Amino acid sequence: MSPSDTITVSGSGFEYTFDRVKGRLTSMKCDEEELLASGPRLNVWRTPISNENVDWGSAEVEEWRDAGLDQLEHTVESVSVESIADQVTRIQFETTVSAPGKDASFATNYLYHVLGTGDILLGVRATPNGALKQAISSWIGRMGVQLRLQDSLRQFNWYGRGPQETYPDRKTGTKVGVHSGTVEEQYIPYVRPQDYGNKTDVQWATLTSRSSGLAAFGHPSLNVSAHHISPENLDRALFNYQIEDGDTVTLNLDHSVTGVGGTPIQTLPEYRVVPDGPFSFVVGLRPITDEESPMELSRRNLPYAFASVDTFGDLTVDFDVDTGQLDVSAVVRNTSGDPAEINVPLKIDGEVVATETVSLQPGTKTRVSFERNIGVAGIFEVTVDDLPPRLLTVPQISLAGKWLFHRSDNLSWKAPGLDDSEWETVTLPANWEDHSDHTENPVYGWFRKHFTVPAEWKGHALEIPVGKIDDVDETFLNGAKIGQTGTFPENGYETAWSQTRRYTVQPENINFGGENVLAIRVYDGSGGGGLYGGPLGPITAAD
Repeated sequence: MSPSDTITVSGSGFEYTFDRVKGRLTSMKCDEEELLASGPRLNVWRTPISNENVDWGSAEVEEWRDAGLDQLEHTVESVSVESIADQVTRIQFETTVSAPGKDASFATNYLYHVLGTGDILLGVRATPNGALKQAISSWIGRMGVQLRLQDSLRQFNWYGRGPQETYPDRKTGTKVGVHSGTVEEQYIPYVRPQDYGNKTDVQWATLTSRSSGLAAFGHPSLNVSAHHISPENLDRALFNYQIEDGDTVTLNLDHSVTGVGGTPIQTLPEYRVVPDGPFSFVVGLRPITDEESPMELSRRNLPYAFASVDTFGDLTVDFDVDTGQLDVSAVVRNTSGDPAEINVPLKIDGEVVATETVSLQPGTKTRVSFERNIGVAGIFEVTVDDLPPRLLTVPQISLAGKWLFHRSDNLSWKAPGLDDSEWETVTLPANWEDHSDHTENPVYGWFRKHFTVPAEWKGHALEIPVGKIDDVDETFLNGAKIGQTGTFPENGYETAWSQTRRYTVQPENINFGGENVLAIRVYDGSGGGGLYGGPLGPITAAD
């Protein structure tokens, strides 16, 4: 490698080397001791858990492999280096990340900032292309970066949930605190080797030898895992005796991780990493000695805003149904090396309706808030600057509360004009054993709900959440089938009692400005039955 192919940044006690050709950090030396085997790279792959493997019948892993997510390589599109402030060097790599011969890819921007203190603030923005979104119909295992560290860094400490492994859908029974162990102790010998050892809500983590090592910081928090097994070995192994001690330590620093579900229940939608992107996140890295406290280091006010790829982010949109007040906020960052005044526009349906101006020092951020009254019905696109807009649906139509219920089964009950005046009135969500003493099994029942859709919503598809239903449902709006979860006995019974339903309805099946009838056919194979769990509504515009 010629000198022109490398970028070196050094300071008191540290020297970091970046490879222009590979587009990565390749060396972190602390007092001439090398910490890295290879630097941070975008990683969306995890060794499939049993619920993602073909053995369980879902085979998400087949989509992942077909898209090449386990073989991602980087093509560097551009490199830039500049000094943006006193003792702050910015190194930017714009890359395309894909597997050889595959169309699916991520446009990935790495924004490194090396501070005079030896800290590295790394901002990552990964945008999946259309081919990748089309290739993955379910979810990806993770979104983050992966490093490989020197084999001597086997002591693992972290401040987050633990000491057990935790995942987004399996963490509430653990405590947030400082935990420690060896990297080897994180391994869990599942019957079939698979992903293991994730730690959630981590603010900092260290991997050290006797006297020094590497510290990683979340901004604000990360999923972290450390493995003594190479990813390649973990992928290949079918049995635990095939697991081998690797010659490096693998460190995963993840912005998000998909949950694990149950046996054999898939991960619920709210715990999935869906590749709809773009994804943006920031991590901090620095060498650490045994004389330094990672807790104290994590509390420093570092200019993390430098590492953010975007000036605006973290959009929140809240609407008070009772008062009609809209509350909108977004984070605003000064990513430049100079003090700046930044105009922050609030947009509704593409029009600027309010503007705030903030003054920010280099590398700092603030949150800007707006309040506005929405006094009319409609579906509005709300955003700050050019952030992806949120759809606001006014008014909000809840489906919780009074419904009509009838035992037995008759497909004609889906019709909007059905005379249901003699049906029983029940309050949902609730088991039908509770609201109607409907205790025999197996059994059918029907639910109907009448509601008005505002004329101002005309032309929009709607999402209708009907919550959890025990066991199988077939749902109709105005007589048209809009969804089904589970399988009825006539087609080979398959329960879906634990799944949360949310169905999309196209405009041609909606009576805008008039009454609509939601009818739900339910079959219960055993135990509790009916619309037993929320959320029931609110009805919203489909994205």
